[in-house]
Amino acid sequence: MSLLETRGLRKDFGGLPLFEDVAMAMESGHKYGIVGRNGCGKTTLIRILAGLDDDFSGRILKAPGLRLGYVPQKPPDFLDDETGAQYICRDALSMRAELERLGEAMADPERADRAMEAYAALRDDYDAIDGDQAEDMAVRLLGRIGLGGREHTPALSLSGGEKNVLALARAMMGRPDLLLLDEPGNHLDVAGLAWLEDYLAGLPCAVLMVSHDRRLLDRVVDSVFEIENRCVTRWSGNYSAYRLARLRESAGQGQRWQADRKKLERLEALVKKFEQIARARPDPAWGRRLRARRSQLARERENAEQRPDLGTQDARVSFQGEASKADLAVDVHSYAKAYGDTVILKDSGFTILNGERVALVGPNGSGKTSFIRDLVERGSWDDDTLRVGPSMRLGYCAQDQGVFDPALSVEDAFLKWLPTRADVFKHLSTFLFGWDDLDKACGSLSGGELNRLQLARASAQRANFLVLDEPTNHLDIPTREAVEDALDAFEGTVLVVSHDRYFLEKVAGRVVFIEDKRFVEYEGSFSEWWRDVGAVARPKLAQAAELDGRARARKAGTGGAGSWADKDADYDRRIGELERRRSDLERKAALAIEHGRFADAKRLAAELDDCARGLDELWKRWGAAD
Repeated sequence: MSLLETRGLRKDFGGLPLFEDVAMAMESGHKYGIVGRNGCGKTTLIRILAGLDDDFSGRILKAPGLRLGYVPQKPPDFLDDETGAQYICRDALSMRAELERLGEAMADPERADRAMEAYAALRDDYDAIDGDQAEDMAVRLLGRIGLGGREHTPALSLSGGEKNVLALARAMMGRPDLLLLDEPGNHLDVAGLAWLEDYLAGLPCAVLMVSHDRRLLDRVVDSVFEIENRCVTRWSGNYSAYRLARLRESAGQGQRWQADRKKLERLEALVKKFEQIARARPDPAWGRRLRARRSQLARERENAEQRPDLGTQDARVSFQGEASKADLAVDVHSYAKAYGDTVILKDSGFTILNGERVALVGPNGSGKTSFIRDLVERGSWDDDTLRVGPSMRLGYCAQDQGVFDPALSVEDAFLKWLPTRADVFKHLSTFLFGWDDLDKACGSLSGGELNRLQLARASAQRANFLVLDEPTNHLDIPTREAVEDALDAFEGTVLVVSHDRYFLEKVAGRVVFIEDKRFVEYEGSFSEWWRDVGAVARPKLAQAAELDGRARARKAGTGGAGSWADKDADYDRRIGELERRRSDLERKAALAIEHGRFADAKRLAAELDDCARGLDELWKRWGAAD
């Protein structure tokens, strides 16, 4: 039987179905992705499957003895002073403590039988995860996820990406048969995502993950579950295969819809003609003919193809800050950062001029978010270290999404900048919020809704200097593209931290990267930086994947480090070009379907198929070259 199967699964919110009649089945060893618009129920569905939400109808069937692992969307809660190794071992340590308590209870004659029975059951579970070896296993796992030598580091001091990876390591300690992941790539840098792709693809267990990262889905999954219009549909293949099949099906459906429309129009015209004749000639035969044609029209309407709907309700994001006449946006001079005796950043700096778009890049834990937070909280014209131009109005999107009071309603949060409820709705509707959303508490919103709300806040503030820390986290793909287009049209200044290479390639014109704990300026676009610096540094950044046995750097010595880096950069450039072309073709095909140009959509789908085959071939060659 399947590892896990759902039958007739339904979830309601306030009497309205979020999804219904869901039939899913996960088989051993397969990798599955869940995609869909923000708010469609992806996180709710995966929480139900993980056993964390029992408010649903329908059945969930599990294989006997099924071991589930679950990693939530948000970083986990850590205990004070808990180290990474202790967090990974938390379940084993808790079971060990309970075994000791039960062992003591067995010495009491009155409790011995019950304690012995509980001890035996718990001991089986403890041995199944090799509880006695938990500490050693945790150290090895930390090495595989790139945190080797940091087993004694307090977990609370780790970066957001490191915390997410730590949660993944803890889930793997339970040796799951099925691993459930909700946005596992959140907060990971580029090298971290490369490691995650290799790690997940190489796992022997089944994986079901929610993700908006197309490259991750393409490199890992072999089936896609799409949530749309309260239904869950399974598609074979990775994300690109799903998207291509979806576009092809919609193009064909659109052509059938057009043919049925013409047929219906002819029948409607014939019925009108018969109505005129029947009124002019009181002949029972014409009355029968009219009734027959009306019945035929009703049948054809019932059986006619529906117009295809790709679910392309896109955000209409815009940033219209008041223009600044200043030359300087920010001048960072002799900035340093340390936590206790741990130095994060050494004295260094950089300058951003008004109107520039700058990407701040560096590995997780290098201090990007700490610097961004200091810039927002301390930056001013009078600060000698973080001097911000006097006419700069900062709009901030925080990685931890903590800019809103969680108790405030969405409406109350925005009445600080907009005069009336109607104005708040008009503004937020372009970020895909409805009237009902205005009354929701900010703390009740999903990760994607909170990021859209942060972007809407920056727009409402009419900021002319956008400081964005992972602004696309939790956003679905169409909304990411809407943000990219809005930033492309924005005339102000942008400083952005992101792990999304496609986003940075479109948005950033210059790069500041962190190397040896200092800021280094690179005069070129992100793609140029990646070609000249990032790809060369990749073997060093991907040490975790190398330890896992799948790093592309493992044969760097075959032709010399320089030749490896050139080859890697060339493959990456060609793959990047084809991925951008694929994205462009997908947009054009979706737009053609939306505007009823179904023949064009079918032609574009054929071009998309050629592009997808070219990408598959490049990925195979790259893997073979390694």
